[in-house]
Amino acid sequence: MLIECYGPSARSPVDVAAVAAHVDVTPATVRRWLHPPDGPPSRTPARVPPDRFRQLQRAPDAAEEEQERRYLYALRAIDMIAHGETIPPWRNQGYLDEHTVAVIAVNAKPWQQVVFTKANHRAMTAIHRRGKLVSTVVVPNRFHAIAVTNFVMVRQQEWRVYPAENQLDIGRTQVWMADAPAVDLDALAAKVAGVAAAVVRSH
Repeated sequence: MLIECYGPSARSPVDVAAVAAHVDVTPATVRRWLHPPDGPPSRTPARVPPDRFRQLQRAPDAAEEEQERRYLYALRAIDMIAHGETIPPWRNQGYLDEHTVAVIAVNAKPWQQVVFTKANHRAMTAIHRRGKLVSTVVVPNRFHAIAVTNFVMVRQQEWRVYPAENQLDIGRTQVWMADAPAVDLDALAAKVAGVAAAVVRSH
């Protein structure tokens, strides 16, 4: 995982400095993970402590918190729409248009990624340039798309990765290893309205 997400550097298959900076340890610590004493690096898996491994799977805390805020806002918006309430900016910005949520196999990487966009030809063409379509679902609006994307990432949490920016420039918080179990987008999309109503009531 480290090689795919953080490599290579000029001197190593893994950019040790980038890994160290992301999880707030020294480069020497990362080298110990990569070069255990009982075997060569090419034959022995990296020994990353579980808490540090979870950090490597996630974006910095500020980005994770922003994702959570966006998700909760989307649930509130879905509940408002269900009760016939909207605000003008949503319509003006196309948020109430149908959107497509897609899982793609990222080009030249061992990853899959969940993305969403307006359900039109131009937007889908842009997605095709980023990877091969694995599955899609059309949802009523942008807020449903945000919710489904969140559900996917919760479902795939165990296999999640967070690539360095030089490995993937768009959607780094929405990526997991390609050998993870498949995602059923239709089933997740069917849960949105019920989850939104329950969350809004609880808040």
